[in-house]
Amino acid sequence: MKYCATLILGILCLTNIGMAQNGNEAKQLSEPVATGENYEVYGSEFPDDAQFFAPEYLVENSNVFKGQEVVTKGTIKQVCQKKGCFFMLSAGDKDIRITFKDYKFFIPTDAAGAQVQLKGVFKVKPLTEDQAKHYAEDAGENPDKIEMAEKEYNLVANSVKIFDL
Repeated sequence: MKYCATLILGILCLTNIGMAQNGNEAKQLSEPVATGENYEVYGSEFPDDAQFFAPEYLVENSNVFKGQEVVTKGTIKQVCQKKGCFFMLSAGDKDIRITFKDYKFFIPTDAAGAQVQLKGVFKVKPLTEDQAKHYAEDAGENPDKIEMAEKEYNLVANSVKIFDL
């Protein structure tokens, strides 16, 4: 009887260890629509003849680009750690939150630091403190450090090309 109890307890411990380790692994909930030697494309095909605008330029001229489809590139600063449903693109001293059109695709959660090119609609919208805390929590940060609400620069992407994943 002692042997059975020890065996069952051992199996439960191993199962919990395995589940805890799986929780720390990168997640990839969407398959790429195209791949190359050093890139993967998520969403729809990426245009070959794109005219790029720097993220900083989009933010500085947000009144011009608001509601317009744009193409930009940069470095992925941070990725939602729950499922890769958004990422942050640095735009100088600001960030642009990148979300995905109709919530139809996601990027790998370990894509932070990768170079990216993306196409989508640029938006500027208000951001409440509650939303900012929710986003911080999803990104794996401490939401209690968020204190103020402000506007958010957002790009709803329909194509994301990530290099050297």
